[in-house]
Amino acid sequence: MPVTLAQILQALQVINQKLDVIMSQQDEINADVTELDTAITGIQAEIAALQTANPALDLTALKAKVDAVAAIAPPAAPPAA
Repeated sequence: MPVTLAQILQALQVINQKLDVIMSQQDEINADVTELDTAITGIQAEIAALQTANPALDLTALKAKVDAVAAIAPPAAPPAA
């Protein structure tokens, strides 16, 4: 059965609508990742400050947990051009 130009255009319209949804979700994901990166950096800075102020504290386990989160968190995407 031959496909008409109208059917092809309709299919392209559906694809474009789905792509718009995906792109908006990607923007939300990028924003969440950026927030996560900021939080990890802040927590690492707080741990460093705590360690400096209290050198006797053993923060090895806390550092390991933060490092584990940082390892699984993807880096923030570069800003869209």
